[in-house]
Amino acid sequence: MVDKLLLGILDNLGKDDFQDFKWYLNQKNLDGVKPIAVSKLEDASRTQTVTQMTRSYSENTAVEVAVEVLKKMKNRKAAAELTKKYAEMIRAALSSSSSSSSSSSSAAAAAAAAAPPAASPPAASSPPAASPPAASPPAASSPPAASPPAANTMSAQDGSVIVAPTVTGSSHTLNLTINK
Repeated sequence: MVDKLLLGILDNLGKDDFQDFKWYLNQKNLDGVKPIAVSKLEDASRTQTVTQMTRSYSENTAVEVAVEVLKKMKNRKAAAELTKKYAEMIRAALSSSSSSSSSSSSAAAAAAAAAPPAASPPAASSPPAASPPAASPPAASSPPAASPPAANTMSAQDGSVIVAPTVTGSSHTLNLTINK
């Protein structure tokens, strides 16, 4: 899905802008993210560029790099469009995985594979998050109430990580820290 999203953005770039985009990919764009070698991009088509991005980075990092590059190119409209569409894609994937939809076999497989490791953390956080303490006024009960929606994770291809938080209620905060 991310590859199609990135390709859609690159398809909307003119020839010169696409060349600039590839040039930026071999520059440092994000801390901790290695640039893609010039030799891997110099004759690459748009589809080959997307393939190289998703092979070099996780899908999330590929989107982050693309957004950063588009901003550096002063193409804030495309950067905003990519950010919005990626967020919508993530929300759709989360809602389909939470409803146990089998329309996306990878989302279903991710949810199924993530279930066993996730069983321990929620079980450990369930007692502190019990309803009676959460209903009491002290602020100390708020953090445990936020614990159950903690992200279930599993390793994916090339070191990428799939995050599928369980979100309930009308107001939520998700803090996600990824160290590589």
